[in-house]
Amino acid sequence: MKQNAFFLFALWVSAFLGLTLFSACHSEPIIVQLPDDGNNGGNNGGNNNGGNNGGSNANECPEGTISFQYEVLPLLVSSCATSGCHDAASHKEGVIMDSYDNIMEEVKPNKPPSKSKLYQVLVRSGRERMPPPPNPAFTQEQIDLIANWIDQGAPNTDCLPACDPYNYTFNAVIYPTILQSCTGCHSGSQASGSVWLETYDDIYLYAVNGKLLGSIKHEAGYSAMPPGLQLDDCRITQIENWINNGAPND
Repeated sequence: MKQNAFFLFALWVSAFLGLTLFSACHSEPIIVQLPDDGNNGGNNGGNNNGGNNGGSNANECPEGTISFQYEVLPLLVSSCATSGCHDAASHKEGVIMDSYDNIMEEVKPNKPPSKSKLYQVLVRSGRERMPPPPNPAFTQEQIDLIANWIDQGAPNTDCLPACDPYNYTFNAVIYPTILQSCTGCHSGSQASGSVWLETYDDIYLYAVNGKLLGSIKHEAGYSAMPPGLQLDDCRITQIENWINNGAPND
């Protein structure tokens, strides 16, 4: 008799906890928190996934320093190192834009940016500019990023740009990240895989169906994006928190 009573009590507790946890899953967004160990990321290179805990990371870039591995390289890989253009297989006009050594073939460090072919092709107009039409041209902010990196001596910096995982508004944080690391491949009339990530509506579609997060986390069953690279932990967490919060256009 006692065993039956205990069994019924345990069953009631399990059901109550299950109902409580299920309800909680739908009441508030799940906010992902990075571990605060002060060592996220270490000294990561271009293909490793480093973290950034909103200012506590020892590998955070000094103020004003541009990170080649986390700012310049993703932009050039997304927009230039694509099939038919400047990836290793296509190497159009002998130019490959998929690594520091290859990119430096088009850069003259310690000289004005205007002396570097990389900068020259970005500021040209019409069919002479890179990326070529109908691909979108680099924004002025992106051109300035390349110019400032060259002005700094075009170093192979792998520090992590400042990042706060709890700051994840779409227009100020999420969209600029996707614009820099994804839109080069996924825009225009020849978007890779017929996947467009140009507007909020485009991005929202892949945010809610799970493909955006699966791709940037390089999970099995998804196309790893950006190709050959991975966003740092903090930016992945920002995107995950934005999606968990309902992916608003804020």
